[in-house]
Amino acid sequence: MIDRSQTDFSTAPMVLASRKSKLAMAQTEEVRRSILPVPAEILGLSTTGDEVLDRPLVDVGGKGVFIKTLEAALLDGRADAAIHSLKDMETHIALGTEIAAVLPREDRGDALVGPYRTIDELPLGARIGTASVRRAACLRHHRPDLEIALLRGNVNSRIARLAEGEFAAIILAMAGLNRLELDCDYHRLDEMIMPTAAAQGVIAVQIKSSGSRADAVRDCLASAHCAQTADCITAERAVLAALDGSCRTPISAMADLDAAGRLSLSAAVLSADGQQKFAADAEGSREQAQQIGTELGQRLLQMCGGKAFLA
Repeated sequence: MIDRSQTDFSTAPMVLASRKSKLAMAQTEEVRRSILPVPAEILGLSTTGDEVLDRPLVDVGGKGVFIKTLEAALLDGRADAAIHSLKDMETHIALGTEIAAVLPREDRGDALVGPYRTIDELPLGARIGTASVRRAACLRHHRPDLEIALLRGNVNSRIARLAEGEFAAIILAMAGLNRLELDCDYHRLDEMIMPTAAAQGVIAVQIKSSGSRADAVRDCLASAHCAQTADCITAERAVLAALDGSCRTPISAMADLDAAGRLSLSAAVLSADGQQKFAADAEGSREQAQQIGTELGQRLLQMCGGKAFLA
């Protein structure tokens, strides 16, 4: 059998498109290491989502603003693969592309960054920084007294604003803190209070479905792919698709897979003000991941009264 990874990439290394932030580069470096000894180089790009920081994502163009620049590099041939945080990807990706691999999941949870260990410890009326409508809605649901303020930017700049005293605490993803190995005061939040976003903590590798190097790229990425993570995120993203979820809608979806191949899924949808919350659970075999997620999303849609509820 011909070793296509050596045939295609020994003289022209695989090009991995990435956002330029430290976290995105750390994630892309993780992908690069996972495909060794295949040679690869990183193409760093700035996206609209990285450049416009004074407005919520929904006002900039939705969470897809982090993705489209990398997809363009993939489609015009500058890159062989685009590396994303899967939670930033909409349920419909660019025509002619596919997610060829998802890496083993990091901690999917959220962290309270600052001197307080729990949401309940926060002072009355404390100002909390986040850019996530899900996190904001969960905070308002559990602690309606809190002041929720927009906080965008890279992980380091957000922590810097906390240190400058703008906030009593901020909420960041555990995965980002772990990947950057940051030395700051933080505590993992209870998932009962802060249920997590679909596909949070997962790195996805997007490639072109066809083309001169597509098969070789797909083959090289096979060793990086985690089937267990794939089954879990399939169920979680099916919930989003059924709800037509976007960055406007506070939605959580968390799937777990046991050793026997049994998949359990919990999901919730909230009103933006946190006053209303609808939650449900489902389970089945891992082969039914798509169906489990779709049916649970449809159930939540019925529970909340239909599309009119969604922001």
